[in-house]
Amino acid sequence: MSSSTPLKKRRWFLKLVLQVEKVYDAFHRCLARLTGRLGKPMVAEIYHAIRHESGVSIKGRALLARTWPHPSVDDPALVNLYHMLRRWCTPERPYSLIQFSAGGETVPVRADREGYFEVELELENAPSDELLIELPESEVSPSATWPIARPASQPHCVILSDVDDTVLVTHAGKILSMIATTLLGNALTRQLFPGVVELYKHLRTGPDASSGHRNPLAYVTSSPYNLHGLLELIFNENGLPLGPFFMTDWGLDEDKWLKRSHRDHKIDAIRRILSWYPGKPAIFLGDTSLVDAPIYIEAALEHPDRVAMILIHKVSNPKRIAMFEAEAAKLDGHPTAIHFFSDYAEAAALLAAAGWISEEQRDAVAAVISEDLPSLADRVVQRFTEESPNDSTPSDEKSGPPGNGG
Repeated sequence: MSSSTPLKKRRWFLKLVLQVEKVYDAFHRCLARLTGRLGKPMVAEIYHAIRHESGVSIKGRALLARTWPHPSVDDPALVNLYHMLRRWCTPERPYSLIQFSAGGETVPVRADREGYFEVELELENAPSDELLIELPESEVSPSATWPIARPASQPHCVILSDVDDTVLVTHAGKILSMIATTLLGNALTRQLFPGVVELYKHLRTGPDASSGHRNPLAYVTSSPYNLHGLLELIFNENGLPLGPFFMTDWGLDEDKWLKRSHRDHKIDAIRRILSWYPGKPAIFLGDTSLVDAPIYIEAALEHPDRVAMILIHKVSNPKRIAMFEAEAAKLDGHPTAIHFFSDYAEAAALLAAAGWISEEQRDAVAAVISEDLPSLADRVVQRFTEESPNDSTPSDEKSGPPGNGG
């Protein structure tokens, strides 16, 4: 049998799957478009609305309006799985017309076939810090407002961080562990690496927290935008500084199988964030579970005057780490410093030595790690178990949990 036969079979199978997907896609999107016009409320879900040095960048998706219960650490795995599947089954509203204004001229945009939209507002056309969002084609979808974030104030640098196995314990290099962690947990049970919250807070302020400087943070992950709300809730619950999430669109197309390559997605995100803050040096944080190191090295070579430091979290076996450390030789003699670290106390020491945070901030991160503080899930359980059973406060006067999340 010719060696090309298996390849031909795979191509034939891919073409068949794509044809089936096209039929389903046409039916699904036609139905979604009809129901969007026939009385079901829609929302323009905003993934980011960021004011930066070049303008205001907005990205989001037109979706059927949905509500989410706030998670509990006691939620069974099957409940978490149900809500995760709801996130994956996204009720997009394709080709919907959305109108944006921020104290200036109204800017219309039509969503694409999967409901996504992107808008760039010029600074002079966006004097307000509040975005007005309208869905003029839907009589039952009320207008909404959204705050325009100002993540930077006289920034010294810009920080771009990976998420999985850099911030969140995900086991991205172990498929079964990653699937179990992602599908069976919720925002209150996901683990963050010790010290990462404190270090990122210090990176945001820089070495002098009282100076008023705020360095922008952005996060890039190959996870789909379906999980954006979950990620945002995890970050909020743990006190991690927020920033725009550069995520991916999963699906079947002629040029991709499920999703874009990790490299293409991350390189595009790097170019975007560097364009938002021209002239500012960048610090990249990633890990060894996938291929962050080679991608960051490529970006540093492409932008030799912009990438100040690359920090790579060692979460893999020694052989894989050694492979990436050998790759780092490409930066010998280059102005970009690259380091591999075992925990965030070590990362803080490297950043302090380079002047990006202070020695006091470095020691604070190390102290948090040495204290072995309880996880968010442990703190939530402790909070409820310590409540007095004789609390006389009426139940309708007690503050309830936030209404969104999952």
